[in-house]
This record gives sequence, C-alpha cells and structure tokens, in this order.
Amino acid sequence: MAADKTPLEDILKNVIEKMGKKRPSEEEIGDAWVEAAGNAAARHSRPVGLKKSVLVVNVDGSGWLYELSTAKREILSKLDVSVKKKKIKDIRFRIGEITPPK
Repeated sequence: MAADKTPLEDILKNVIEKMGKKRPSEEEIGDAWVEAAGNAAARHSRPVGLKKSVLVVNVDGSGWLYELSTAKREILSKLDVSVKKKKIKDIRFRIGEITPPK
C-alpha cells in the first residue's frame, strides 16, 4: 500500500489556514455584542454560544426578545464588521439567564 506523499509545504499551508479560521474568544464576542446591540440592549442580553455560524443570545424578557429580533439585520451587519475571525450568519434569541461573563 503506497503512503500518501503530500508535500510538507502543502500540509503546513493547510494548518496555517485552519489556524487563521480560529473561533473568536468569548470576550471578543461579548465586546462585539455590546458595540453592535448597544449598551441598553447589552444590559438585557448576553451571547451564550456560537455554533455553525449562528450566535445564540439569551435575553431577560419577551420585550427585549421582540426588540432585538426586529433589529437583527442591523446587528448582524455591525457584527460582520466587529467579529472578523468568524462569519456570523444568523442570531437566535431566546429567553434565558443573563449572567455577566467570567
């Protein structure tokens, strides 16, 4: 059975590309959220996860759920500028616990 003879240069290039696509940190997402959603909304919401380019955000009540849902397109466009390492394609809002980041 013949061994795969991929040149070392190609392997290194692939590894470097994957490292460049590293997920943004929780702190980066939190900072970008405050900037994109605004201070008032950020006091009533908190990003809790990022999976498959979908940002999951907890909100502390139905009023904020509605308010942020109606502003989703605007927030997404601001996040696109703020979070450069990872493309956020959608936001899912849900009512849940709002705890400050650790």
